[in-house]
Amino acid sequence: MINVAARIKAVGEPTGTRTKNRTTVHKVRCQGCGKEILSDEDMSKVEYVRTKRGSEWFFHTDCADKIWKRRIV
Repeated sequence: MINVAARIKAVGEPTGTRTKNRTTVHKVRCQGCGKEILSDEDMSKVEYVRTKRGSEWFFHTDCADKIWKRRIV
């Protein structure tokens, strides 16, 4: 199982804020709705996909239908 928060910290853009533990918060955009996903929020509703070409997609579980319909058509 992939640690999604760790992947966001590795590839995301720093926001300039820090958590209680003094770690920097990073952000990525949801592929479905375009909203920001922060590395310090709840990751239970965030999905991660690495494509064959090496792209890394982060999206909300609720946005998965939007992504697959858009990519297939």
